[in-house]
Formats: sequence, structure tokens, C-alpha cells
Amino acid sequence: MQPVRKLIRRRIPIIVIWVVIVLAITPAVLDSSHYINYSNQVVVNSKSESAQAQRIISSDVSNNSSLIVVIQESSWSSVWANSTAQRVLQLQSALQASGVPHYSHSTSVYSAYASLIDKYLSGKALSLIKETYGEVQSNSNYLFTFPHTFYTEWSKYGFSNSSISLAAKASGFNGNNSYEAAFLQNLNMTAGMPGQRIEEAVSISLVKNYINDSLVPELTVFNYTSVRALSEVTSGIISEAYGFNLDWQYIESAVSSSDPGYFFVTHFGLSGIPSFLNSTYDASNITLLYVVFSTPSGKDVQGSETASEAAYSKVNAIVRGYFDNAIVTGNGAIAYETNQQTAKSGFIFGLLFIFLAISILFALWSWKSAVLVFIFSGISLLLGMASEFLAGLIFHSVSFIVNYTLEAVLLGISADYLLFILSRFREELRAGRSEQEAIETAAKESGKSILVSGLTVALSLFTFYFIPGFRDWGFVLFVAVLSTVALETLLLPPVASIFGKRLFIQGKLRPASVEDTRKSAFYRISDRSIGKRYAVIAAVMLIGTAGAYGFFHVPTTYNFNTGLPESLPAVRGLNLIQSDFGASQIYPVYVIVNLSSLPDPESALHSYAQMLLSVPGIARGYGPYLNGTEVSSGSNYSQFVIGHRYALYTLYLSSSPYSQSAIDTVKEIRSERSLIVGGLTSSIIDQQAQNSKIYSELEALIVVVIGLVIGLSFRTWKYPLVSLTGVLFSVSWSTLILYAVSRYLLHEALIYLIPVILFLILFSLGSDYTVFIISRINENRRSLGLRESINRGIASSGRTVSTLGIILAVSLGSLSAIPVPFLQQLGISFIISLLLDTFLIRTVYFPAMISALYRRQEN
Repeated sequence: MQPVRKLIRRRIPIIVIWVVIVLAITPAVLDSSHYINYSNQVVVNSKSESAQAQRIISSDVSNNSSLIVVIQESSWSSVWANSTAQRVLQLQSALQASGVPHYSHSTSVYSAYASLIDKYLSGKALSLIKETYGEVQSNSNYLFTFPHTFYTEWSKYGFSNSSISLAAKASGFNGNNSYEAAFLQNLNMTAGMPGQRIEEAVSISLVKNYINDSLVPELTVFNYTSVRALSEVTSGIISEAYGFNLDWQYIESAVSSSDPGYFFVTHFGLSGIPSFLNSTYDASNITLLYVVFSTPSGKDVQGSETASEAAYSKVNAIVRGYFDNAIVTGNGAIAYETNQQTAKSGFIFGLLFIFLAISILFALWSWKSAVLVFIFSGISLLLGMASEFLAGLIFHSVSFIVNYTLEAVLLGISADYLLFILSRFREELRAGRSEQEAIETAAKESGKSILVSGLTVALSLFTFYFIPGFRDWGFVLFVAVLSTVALETLLLPPVASIFGKRLFIQGKLRPASVEDTRKSAFYRISDRSIGKRYAVIAAVMLIGTAGAYGFFHVPTTYNFNTGLPESLPAVRGLNLIQSDFGASQIYPVYVIVNLSSLPDPESALHSYAQMLLSVPGIARGYGPYLNGTEVSSGSNYSQFVIGHRYALYTLYLSSSPYSQSAIDTVKEIRSERSLIVGGLTSSIIDQQAQNSKIYSELEALIVVVIGLVIGLSFRTWKYPLVSLTGVLFSVSWSTLILYAVSRYLLHEALIYLIPVILFLILFSLGSDYTVFIISRINENRRSLGLRESINRGIASSGRTVSTLGIILAVSLGSLSAIPVPFLQQLGISFIISLLLDTFLIRTVYFPAMISALYRRQEN
């Protein structure tokens, strides 16, 4: 007890030291928010098949940070100058000139089609078009200029035959041009309407000297200057002379503008667009604009923000200037809006402070203790934020999920540890101890339990460090929990000693008798459980086995966005894309063929196209010989070649890329070992394989860690067995209940990480109660028999442990009030598990199991 006595005697210096610590970490606390990251990224081993595929296609298929603008207008509704096309291209120009940091480029169905047209109408093709068009224009001018001028002048004379010579002279005829003379001679031999006579006078025999007779009907005296008419004639000549068809719209675009692609899409819309291009950007009611940044997806560029998240607000403002009904979506948009949404939930933690104060007030009958819980929980949160700052320096960002989880955990354990020490202080005072003896005993006995519990919790939570993508979780939780343990064990006893008995309401400090303890409901429940211990153990084991089976087999999803509220515009945008384009529009499957391994590439690619299209679950695809839902007999597959070595197929699934049916489809494609398959669904398959091993190892590791800490602390294997089997029961059944709640009440899939995180956190926190209860039982066993020591241990700690359980359930359960599915599911699971743990496992199962293991020592 000597170290505890020294700690209390030097309370003023210790308090000063903690004040200095709090002041010293304040700058780090203020800067910690810059490292909070609101994005969710799938982390896959770099050696996996999906990662290999991404490296191959990275030069052609962007994996950069991006936003998607959902424009709720049909691309086919208007095709002229003031069309959707023109506004979309103007929007793209505005984005290019906006100065948005890390902006790379944007693509839409119009810019992509324009680029394709520019590529098509370039080089020799462009020279041929302009040369042929120039010849047609020159010849048509020679043939039709004089007749057209003559018609204009003749109209001034009322189209009378007697005025033909006068009109000819006014038109510049001087008798020296044989074609003009022949025209006038033929005109005198015609009859009928003036316009008809003019056209008949343009002698077919003379026209043959300049233009093929089959093309003459396209050009007349009245349209020979029309770019469209000239383009139609040019198109026909090229088709006849060179053997390939080129629509007149392409001809007109090539001769009317230095940017044929832009001219085409703003005048003729999407006429003639290839289906593979149109299906990427355009649907019946919406068209998509992709805004791409120069940084890889998931890379932080501003604090913990990705380029797309940092740019969202400015991009959204620019988009609104052109389309009122457009929606900006994508991972960056969802991260930004999630940040805004969760920020509104900050009041929840304020209410939680009030709840903690009220709980402590009635648990200890001490309003001063209620004030202390504000102070100590507040300092604990500051220590947690400082640990986030350190993690940010090391890992560059901290997940917002661990941020909220950390706050809930720290509020729970800081209040729990405070309650455990002060309740023991109050108990010793009620037992007649002096203030000095009472606080020293509380600091020693409860402090020892808190050290064991805190070390167990910290080491257990540190196992997050070994999960890919969760290293920040392990580091932050480990440092924060140990800091809170140090705070409670080193600062609380000196502070409590200052108040002494005055810390509690004096009328509530009357001595407690043995009879009072035996009348406790916890005593009676414990005694009955011991009396029917084997029936209790059998029931728990039977139900627990069923729960454990469900824990390992419950269906889950890798989609972190499942269940996000429709009130978020970015979520509505994603839903529109899924509704109009299909579930896998944003996340197609990429199938790569190594051409160097094929002796006959064309034949092999044709076979691959047939095979891929026949796989159940494939809605459509594009690549060599594959065009939508058809396999063509001929294909210029050069446009689908990457790096002169690989051919690329892009496949769209008929179901969500996160669904089991999509996973089964991609697994079937991956079974063809000559193919390399990438995309989101393929990465999920790789992650499942990776996680099945890692998570099994981690779950085994945390069981060993907890078992060793508790076992070495109490020098027995029996207490770890009691603790671990009890927590396993509550965790497994909490998972099953949560699945039912998510599936049938919330109508959302259970996120795959929830069972794992629930397992790690609750196995960690569950040891709190175990250590507290076992400590009290061991103290009683020094002077009492086994049964009585168990009953008194459960009774004396029952009210405190129940209060601790409720506090922790409400603290961690507060996550369910944050409108983010992952946090909601986590919060609900904590409430269910902790209540099961508090009121069933600790009060019923523990007495029965401990008495069964130590039955030989029973009196």
C-alpha cells in the first residue's frame, strides 16, 4: 500500500502535473480533426489478382480520385446549338479553368464522342474529306452560280421570255462562256414554272463533265451553296470512289470547324455514336459526367481528405451554374456529405455526458462524483484526440469510424473506471474505514483491477493494428485506453482524497450489513444459479453453440454505403445511376487477356467473347468481338489493346457488384486461369480470401491475449475460461440479433466488419466486468467459503457492474444515433451484447460456471 499512500500524499504535485499534461496536448487536440478521414476504401493485397489487373489497366482505365455528375436530362432531347451537349461541354470548360486543386480532366458522352470523331477525322481521312469537298464545291459553283444569279435577275422582269437576254446581261453574260450560252439556249426551249425551267436548263450532258450523274439530284440551283447538300454529295463520292461510308454529318463537321468533334456533338448530338461509348455515359433519363483528379483513389491530399472530397464543394457550385437538377456523387461526395451529416450528430455526445453524470449521481449518491465524471471523461477524450493526432502523423489519416468509436469507448471506460474506484471508496467508508484507509484500499484494490482490465482492453484492441487498413484503429485505441487507465489510477485517488466523505451524500453512507447483502437481488440470483449450475451451463452452452455457428456464417456485405440515407444527394445520385444504368455501371468487371500467350489471337479472342457472354450474370460487355449482348464475326480489336500486349474486355453485371450472385459470376470467370480479372467484385473476392485467414488468426490471438492476461493476473486458467466463454455467447448472439434487425427492420445488409469489430472490442471490454467481479470473489474467498464468496462477490459488485454495463451500453450504443450505417450497426450490436453480458452472463452464467470449476473447494 506504500505506493498508493505516497500517491495520495503528493496529490497537489500530481494534480499540477496532469494540468500541465492537458495544456501540453491542447495544440495536438486542436489539430487532430485535420487527420479525420471520411472515405471507405477496400484494401487488397498488392499481390492479388485484382491488384495485378488494376496495374495493367491503370494507363487506360483510371483508378484516380473522381466525382460523378449525374445530369438529369436526356442526351437525345435536343441536338442543336442550345442543347444539353453544348452546356455539358461548357461545364467541362468551366471545370478545366476553375483552378480546382489536383483537377486532371473531365469526360462526358459528348467529350468522349467528340474525341473519337476527332481521332477518326484526322490525318489522311481529314485531307481526303477536305480535298473531295473542295472539288465538289468548286464544280458546283461553276455549274450553278450563273443560273442562280440569272434566276435572281430574271425575277425582276417577271420571268417573261422577252426579258431573258436582259436578265442574262444583268447577270454578267457576255457571250464568251460556252456553258452559260448553252444554259440560256436550253432555257428558251423549256416551259413551265420559272424554277423548273431553270433546273431543266442545267443540261445533264454538261453536268456529266463535272459530277457523276447519280449525284446531280443532291445539288440544285437553289441549294448548291448548302453545306449539307455539298457534304451529302461528298459523302457519296467518297463512298463510290474509295469504298467506305462516311455520313454527311461527319463531312460537314470536318469542313465547318477546326474542331470537328465539338461541332458534331453540338449540331448533331449523339447520332451514330457506338453503343459501347453511349452505354458508358448515357441512359434514358440521365447522362454522366466524370470529373477525374490527378491523385490515386483514396490518397489524402488535404489533411485526411482525398482530392475529390476536398474539391466537392467547389465542383458542386460550378455544376449548379449549368444544371439546377444535377447531382454530384462518388466516393468523395459521399465522404463530404457524411462528414456534414455526422457533424450534426455531435450533440449526441453532449447528451451522453449528461447521462453519465446522472448515472454516477444515482449509483454513488454523489453530485460531486457526477461533476468529476464530466472532468475525467473530458480529459480522457482529450487524451484520445491527442492519440489521433499521433496516429495522423504516423499514418497520415484516421478513419472517422474509429474517431466515433474511440469517443464512445473512452466515455464508457472512463466513467466505468471512475465508478469502480469511487464505489469501492464508498463501500469502504460504509464498512467503517477511515477516509485515509478507505481511499487507499479503493486505490489499491480497484486500481489493481483497472490495471489488469485496462491492459487487457488495450492489448486486445491493439490487434486491430494487424488488420489491413485498420492500423490506425489499433494504434489510437491502444494509446487512448492506456492513457485513460493512467488518468484514472494516478489522478482520481488524489482528487477523491481531497473531498473524503464529503464526496458523497452523508445520509447514504450508513453501514451496510451482511443481511443487506443477502437480500440483494444479485445475491439471490447468484445463489439460485449455483444451485442449478449444470442446467445453467448446459443451456448457455447449447444456445451459445448455435449462436457461434451463426456468427461465422451470417451473410454480410462489403458495401460500406449500404443503408446511407436518401437525404444525402450523393446517395440519390448513386441510386439514379443504379436504376438507369444497372447495378455495376460504376464498378464493371475487367477481363484481361495476355496476347503474347496466344498463338492465334483472333480465334482465341472470338472464343473468349463467346465464353464471357455465356457466363450467367453478365448483362453486357465490350471488347474484341464483343459488342453489348452480341458476339460479332469481325472485329478490329486494336482499340481494346493495352500496352501492345493485353486485350481488355469490360463486362457489366446484372446484379450489384457487392452481391453474392456477382461474386459467383466473377468466380466463374476467374476459374479460367488464362484470364486476369479485375474490378470491385474481383477485389472483394481477394479480400474475402485474405480476411478469412487474417480474421481467424486475429480472433485466436485476442482470445490468447485475454486468456494470458487474466490467467497470469489471477494465476489460474479457470477464470479466463469463464470470461471468454461468456463473452463468446453474448457476441455471437448479438451478431445474430443484429442481422435480424438490419435485415428486417433497417432493410440493409450487415457490413462484413461488424462481427469482427464486435468480437475484438467486446472481448476486450468484456474483461472489465470479469476482472471486477473476480477480484471481489477472490477477496471474499480469503475468509468465506466458495458459494458464499461468489454470492457476496456478485452482490457487492452487482449494482456497480450493472451500472457499468448500462453506461457502456449507452456510450457505445450512442453510435446507433449517428446516421451512418456502419456506426448504426456497431452501436446496435454494442447495446444488445452489453445488455446480454451484464444481465445474463455476469449475473447468471458466471456464478454457475465458477462454482462448477471450483466445486471441490465448495463448503
